[in-house]
Amino acid sequence: MRLSIAARRGLLPLVAVALATGAAAWWSVLRAPVPAPAVVLTRPADATALTDDAIRLYAAGQLARACDRFSEAAGERPDSAARREDVGRCFETWGWRTLAQGRPEEAALLFGQGLAAVPDDPALLKAAGVAAVHAGRVDDALGPLEAAARLRADAQVRMLLARLYDHRDEPERAVAHLRALLAVDPVHDEARRLLDKLEREQRTEAAFLREPVGAFVLRYRPGVDADARRAVLAALETARRRVVAQLGDAGPEPVSVVLYERGQFSDVTGSHAWVNGLFDGRIRLPLGPALPARGELARLLTHEYAHAVIHHRARGRAPRWLQEGLAQVLEGRAADPALAASGGLTLSGLEALVTDPDPRRAHAGYELALFVVADLLDRGGMESMRALLARLGAGETIADAAPRVYGWRLAELESQWRRLLGG
Repeated sequence: MRLSIAARRGLLPLVAVALATGAAAWWSVLRAPVPAPAVVLTRPADATALTDDAIRLYAAGQLARACDRFSEAAGERPDSAARREDVGRCFETWGWRTLAQGRPEEAALLFGQGLAAVPDDPALLKAAGVAAVHAGRVDDALGPLEAAARLRADAQVRMLLARLYDHRDEPERAVAHLRALLAVDPVHDEARRLLDKLEREQRTEAAFLREPVGAFVLRYRPGVDADARRAVLAALETARRRVVAQLGDAGPEPVSVVLYERGQFSDVTGSHAWVNGLFDGRIRLPLGPALPARGELARLLTHEYAHAVIHHRARGRAPRWLQEGLAQVLEGRAADPALAASGGLTLSGLEALVTDPDPRRAHAGYELALFVVADLLDRGGMESMRALLARLGAGETIADAAPRVYGWRLAELESQWRRLLGG
C-alpha cells in the first residue's frame, strides 16, 4: 500500500512503538525431532512382524526406514486396506516434517508415495496441494485440493482454494468454495470476510472490461479513455523493469491491475482516503478525472508492483514492515536521516504500527519500516534481501532467517536500530 504525499506531512519525529505478536500459517508443523538411537531389527518373515518393526522405527523418528517396512508389509498383503493405510500415514508424517524443514519439492514426492498407496485419501491430497503451493506450483495444487474438498468437508482446504482462485482472478470459483464452507460452518469469520469482499468486487466490477497485456491483465470500467490506459500500462512496464532488475519478477501468472473511480476503490478495499494504491493479490488503483504526473504514477506503480514481487518471492510470508519498507525503497524513497523513535523499537512493535488503523501511527510505521529496510540493504545489499525473502518463502521465520542472512540475531539488530534512532 502506498501513502499519498500529503498523508506523510506532519509526522512527529518521536514515535511510540507498540508490541504485537504474529501467528504461523495453518499448515506449520513441528520441526523433526533429534534422531533417536538406531533401532535394532530382526529379519521378519511376515507382514505382522514387518509392521511391528515399522512401528518401532516410526516411534523412534526413523521415518525413512519405517516407511520402507510399512511398504514391505503392504506388499506382503496387497489386499489389506489397513496395510496400505499404514503406508499412507507414514509418508504423510514424513512429508509434513520435510515441508517444515523448507523442502517442499521433496515433501511433494513423499506425499505422492503416500497417495500411491491410498489414492483417495483426503489428508494426503490436502498435503500434496499444500506442498505444491509452497513450491510455487499453484496449477499443480488445484487438482489435489479440489479432490480433497470433494471427499471431506475441510475448512482449511476450502479457504486455501478460495484464496488461490481469488489470486488467479477466478472469483466465481472462490465464491463457490466460500459458500460451501459457510453452509457447513456459518460462523467462520475468515470465510465470511473474504466472501463479503469478493461479493463487493463482483458488484462493483460486473461491467468492467478485461484487457490482457503482456505481464498484466488490466480491468477497468467502461469510459476509461485509451490515453489513460496507455499511460498506466507504460508506467507498469517501467515499474516492472525496475523491480525485476532488483528482485526478480512476480511469477508466471500475469498480475491483475484494476482501475476504479475513487468511490469504487473505497467501497471495494475499505481503505482510508489517503491511500493511493493497494496490492492484495491484485494491484488496485483509484483514478481521478486526471492521471497523476508521469513521475508520480511511475513511483506509485513501482511501489505496488514491488508488493506483487515480494508476495511471490516470500510466498506471502514476509512481515508487513518488510513489505512496506522494501516497496518504498524500490519506488525511490530514502529514509529520513532525522528520524527518531522513543521507546523500545522491536519488529513486533513495528508490525503493529504499520498495520495500525490510526493514519498518523501508520505513517510513522511506514517511515520506520523504510529506515529498517534501508539499514538491512546497507548491511547486505539486494542479494541478501533476495536470500531473506527466499528463506521466508521456504517457511523460515524472520527470527530464524535474519541471523543466517545477516549474521545478527533480531534482538541484536533491534538494539542497534534503537541506538541509531536515539531510543
